[in-house]
Amino acid sequence: MKIKLLSTIIAGVILAGCGSDNNNDVTVPKTKNTQVQAYDGAINGMVATYTCGEETGTTKTKTDGKGHVTVSSNAFADTPDQCSVVLSVPKGGKAVDMSNGKDMSNVVYSIPEGLLVAGQKVAATPFTTLIAKTITSTGDSDVKTAMDAVFTELGLDSKLTEEEKLGLLTDPDATLDKLDPEVMKDVVAKTMVLSDVLVAQKDNEKLSLEEIATVTTTIADDLVKKNPEFPTQTGSDKPIYVDLTTELSKPEIFNEAATGSVPEVIGEKTKPENIVVGEALDPTNPPVDPNPGTGGTGGTGGTGGDDGDNPNG
Repeated sequence: MKIKLLSTIIAGVILAGCGSDNNNDVTVPKTKNTQVQAYDGAINGMVATYTCGEETGTTKTKTDGKGHVTVSSNAFADTPDQCSVVLSVPKGGKAVDMSNGKDMSNVVYSIPEGLLVAGQKVAATPFTTLIAKTITSTGDSDVKTAMDAVFTELGLDSKLTEEEKLGLLTDPDATLDKLDPEVMKDVVAKTMVLSDVLVAQKDNEKLSLEEIATVTTTIADDLVKKNPEFPTQTGSDKPIYVDLTTELSKPEIFNEAATGSVPEVIGEKTKPENIVVGEALDPTNPPVDPNPGTGGTGGTGGTGGDDGDNPNG
């Protein structure tokens, strides 16, 4: 009798406990996540700072081996057309191009407000950065006008469909895989050189789109001409690259390239015997830990918000 009574009491307690849980169950809305990619090849080691009106935040985590980092923000997910993004390397940090091992620690890429569309992939590249720079320098906020100007000045407008242009700004890896091989070489070379131009001349606010484009196309054309199997080494499958940031930071060298002539010092670096032979890195084991001691991802809402890994200090 006592055993039966005890069993009844225990069952009652369990049922009461279950009822209590159900009565107090409150579903907390989850913040929406959006992946952002840093791409030249995929770049590992960068943080994303987004601004959506008065909401801003910086990811605690860094781009992984595929160049991806996650932004947690409903505003960014729902109304990305009202948001801008800057991908940068935290002070004292390191970033690496996973496609060839190139040091990208001084790179800053941006996406201007108005370029993003809800449900569309997000990528920050040298092209999106030049579009943002063009908007700032001209004062014309029309993204389509700036986009068309950038692709035209870089000599890519007639080589790419509208879908391919958009793809290079949102999902570059997949888009490059679908391009004609010769067009792909041209795009990759111009992406690589443009990235170096933007780093070398980052403080030169007076620089015009025409000057940037002339330097980029002049050197990229020389690079592909001398290395016909670019972006791999002639006769092998090893990736190759140039790092021209030091040379292009010197006014006399940059100005010579802006006339459409390849400066001698740069011409030497693009020769097959002097080209840097890199190595594709394993995206599952990137050189920079994307989760530096936090284990978390995402952004913090609110004016002036920061997720603890401030790229500016």
